[in-house]
Amino acid sequence: MIAPKEPGPRQRKQAATALTIERSAVALVLEHGLEAVTVDMICAASHVSQRTFFNYYGTKDAAILGTVPASLNEQKVREFLASDSPDLLGDLLDLLAALLPGGATDPELVATRMKIITQTPSLMQKEMERLSAIHDDVCGILYLRLRRHAQPGETEDAIRQQSTLIAHLIPGVVRFKFEQPHDGAIASEVGPTSLLKSALKKLIPPDRPAQSSTDDGSEKR
Repeated sequence: MIAPKEPGPRQRKQAATALTIERSAVALVLEHGLEAVTVDMICAASHVSQRTFFNYYGTKDAAILGTVPASLNEQKVREFLASDSPDLLGDLLDLLAALLPGGATDPELVATRMKIITQTPSLMQKEMERLSAIHDDVCGILYLRLRRHAQPGETEDAIRQQSTLIAHLIPGVVRFKFEQPHDGAIASEVGPTSLLKSALKKLIPPDRPAQSSTDDGSEKR
């Protein structure tokens, strides 16, 4: 297996500039609010020109949200499809994690960005749109995973419908994760998989046992 190529000096400099711009944008919005912050303010705080800013980001919102991949990571997709884990939701959230406002090298930036997104409907909407843009891809990947683990008697149509339904649920689960504390506040120790399982049990009534009938067709009490 060929090891990933290390970024050269130019790539490292570009990454550092992008990170500086994002940190400045997020810090300014946290202090002044989204509407009050301008590109000029971000450029001044980042010590870059407007030309440099627009080489990296098309809009102020893009700098606040940060750069994320436009599609799913192929290696992560292969791992998801090959997994035999019963935690389908957990695996799916891991697969989608790279598409969310990241920055694992700067946890403070991530926490601040999450806080801003949850408090700003327009930014939250843009994050949901990012997920919607890959809806068909997620449906297809889910279908392949569910088909591999299909129960006897399950039809192709049933599996496709299940895949589509799960794909529609995911943006809500992701939004729930966004809205959890990211600034040191105490969050629930229960993961999203357990919470969703408990919630669905309350939403969906349990199967009622079949009632036997008497010889005259009436139900037994």
